[in-house]
Amino acid sequence: MPLRSILALMSTVDVLEERGVDCAPVLARHGLEPERLDPNGEIERDRELAVLTELLPLARDPLFGFEMGKRFGLAGYGPLTMLLMTSRTAFQGFQIGVRYQALTYLYGKLSLVPGEDTTKLILEPVPLPDSVRRILIDRDMTGTFNLVNEIQTQLGLNLAPLEVWLPFPEPAEASIYEDFYRAPVKFDQPWCQATIRNQDMAQPLPGYNRTAQEMYQNQCDALLARRQAEAPEGLPDRVAAYLELFIGEFPGADRAAATFDMPERSFRRRLGDAGRSYQKILDGVRLEKARGYLADSSRSVEEIAGLLGYSEPAAFIRAFERWTGQTPSRYRKTL
Repeated sequence: MPLRSILALMSTVDVLEERGVDCAPVLARHGLEPERLDPNGEIERDRELAVLTELLPLARDPLFGFEMGKRFGLAGYGPLTMLLMTSRTAFQGFQIGVRYQALTYLYGKLSLVPGEDTTKLILEPVPLPDSVRRILIDRDMTGTFNLVNEIQTQLGLNLAPLEVWLPFPEPAEASIYEDFYRAPVKFDQPWCQATIRNQDMAQPLPGYNRTAQEMYQNQCDALLARRQAEAPEGLPDRVAAYLELFIGEFPGADRAAATFDMPERSFRRRLGDAGRSYQKILDGVRLEKARGYLADSSRSVEEIAGLLGYSEPAAFIRAFERWTGQTPSRYRKTL
């Protein structure tokens, strides 16, 4: 999985500790020490997600992701910031953002869809555990808008969207979103989206400089190539660690491949080359979870089936028998 800057994780830790949350035990479980985190360091996205899945709920604040996103500014994106600011037009700047999205902190796929009068900037979130889904979507959307707003301030522009979509139910704090985005916000949508007028997207940027842009593009290309180099750890183990974050509903291979920034065919092929299929990895994760759940005598087989993503207890019972040679009830009696 490609690497990303560790700055976003460090910022999260700083904010939580400002609120009195001790992050050290969580970081230690993932081999990280707060005092030794290097601002110039990098981290695998799946490893960062595992850490955030434990850390973010500790904030106990539905607007924590919103607050985090507002802390994402120009300085955190390195040469990508300068590449964006030396674009010819706002539209080209958004195109660059889509092309180099792997240099951002997003947990999703960014795309640009031009229309006759408007252009849609779409962010399709990767599968995320329910406990952190809204927080990370808020962080990513607010962070993206904060970056755009800071660039606008630097260049004297005004790119207010016509409408914003968010893919979660309308919260009690809905008015805060409209105040921030300066546009109507629709909730419960299929993905994140901002609709912008084409006449605004066509605005020339006063910072355009072809020579400087080529220099910053070369820097971004080099950084992208290095971060997308093969990680030393095996992909099957990283996929298993990712799947362990979920309960109730597990992502399919296509959605998991998107999380790992890979086409599904390449994703399956690399797992096969390592001797493990996606289904076998998922079965292994479910089996370990099932054993843990069955050790808790207060959980019924029906409840455990639901936690493992089975719509019918019978399907779970058949799967468990296939994995272990015995039914869940018989296994429970042996504990």
